[in-house]
Amino acid sequence: MTKKLGFISLGCSKNLVDTEMMVGIMEKAGYELTEDLAEAHVIIINTCTFIDPAKEESIQTILETAEYKKTGVCERLVAAGCLSQQYKEALAKEIPEVDIFIGTDSWQDILDAVNESYANGGEKVFKFGTIPCANEELIPRASLTPKYTAYVKIAEGCSNGCTFCYIPYVRGPMRSRPISSIVHEVRRLAAEGVREFNLIAQDLSCYGRDLGTNLASLLRELVKIEGVKWIRLFYLYPTYFDDELLDVILHEDKICKYVDIPLQHISNAVLTRMHRRDSSESIYALLRKLRAARPRMTIRTTLMVGFPGETEADFQELCDFIREIKFDDMGAFTFSPQDGTPAARMTDQIDEEVKEDRYHQLMAIQAGISEENNERLIDTDAEVLVEEIIEDGEGHRQAKGRTSYQAPEVDGNVYIDNPGDLKPGDFVNVHIIDGYAYDLIAEVKE
Repeated sequence: MTKKLGFISLGCSKNLVDTEMMVGIMEKAGYELTEDLAEAHVIIINTCTFIDPAKEESIQTILETAEYKKTGVCERLVAAGCLSQQYKEALAKEIPEVDIFIGTDSWQDILDAVNESYANGGEKVFKFGTIPCANEELIPRASLTPKYTAYVKIAEGCSNGCTFCYIPYVRGPMRSRPISSIVHEVRRLAAEGVREFNLIAQDLSCYGRDLGTNLASLLRELVKIEGVKWIRLFYLYPTYFDDELLDVILHEDKICKYVDIPLQHISNAVLTRMHRRDSSESIYALLRKLRAARPRMTIRTTLMVGFPGETEADFQELCDFIREIKFDDMGAFTFSPQDGTPAARMTDQIDEEVKEDRYHQLMAIQAGISEENNERLIDTDAEVLVEEIIEDGEGHRQAKGRTSYQAPEVDGNVYIDNPGDLKPGDFVNVHIIDGYAYDLIAEVKE
């Protein structure tokens, strides 16, 4: 009997790529993928531990999924990813239903781990290592995103050493994939029908420094590949965002004029305590350069409020900053102390109530800015990637999609009235007729 495989992927898109690799390895070995966890013989949960809510979600998901060992046909439960990497001993003790623990660098060992677990009669299996996977582009990878889009992880780990972040502890230092490996993967995915490529790494602009190359060199190779329509970049830290990289982004049509720069803060006092490598002055200089660029660049950022020692003056400086720059899109979150990080040991922690108040103030400011930005797009044209056709049951249909300046999952959408015979995966030229805080309304351009 063919064994069935189920999965749950939590956290970031880098985790999703790891999940796709594990599923691909298991499918090649003969496992059949199922969306119904109740009928899965093996269930993989790829966990996240970035902030406390993500950690809690991961633990709760494991606990809920463990019930399938009682009510379903589940024979082996796998906990993979960051939570497993950080807390394997505690998880093994507190959740005995988990049979296999896979670290962040050992996803390629998933089949060996499952086979070992079956062979040893259910004794717990631990797979952890720090050796990067060789020939990653040759490993089978399942597509868990729509067929027209894919995430491509071009580097693993991070060497920035921010005081609030546990990523270097669970994923190790920055390690870039060779350009040839990435080109091979993108060429294969393009041949399979992928049109939108979202390049991901913890710090994309640092790519290649450990290999004697850089991101600009990689992009020059990727734009040559037939079938590639859009290349989007996540995440570009400001330190190594140089003029060479900006020039490639601006002059290559296949590269989306969209940059996601996770700045975290603008106060020099807070940036220093965070151990960020950039100053307020260097950040402003970069953003002003991006704002002056032509064609126009869409700028997205993520900010943190409530970092230890953040004063009211620091916070007001942050508010003034977003009012001046007017980010096209912005995410924010409150500081969450992570076990083992320097920031968790700082004495001047901020009250949760103050953190929440600052978060809501910041997001309220940005909501107004986003609405103004989108209203300025009214009466302009754009190309949209259709992702869904929505029907209300009364004969009214809309197409839902994204422009090149709207990233999947994190940004708004475009809703197209009277979409005709459009279908998911189509690219269509539209005329924008209305704009709101997050979404745009458009019609197909004649």
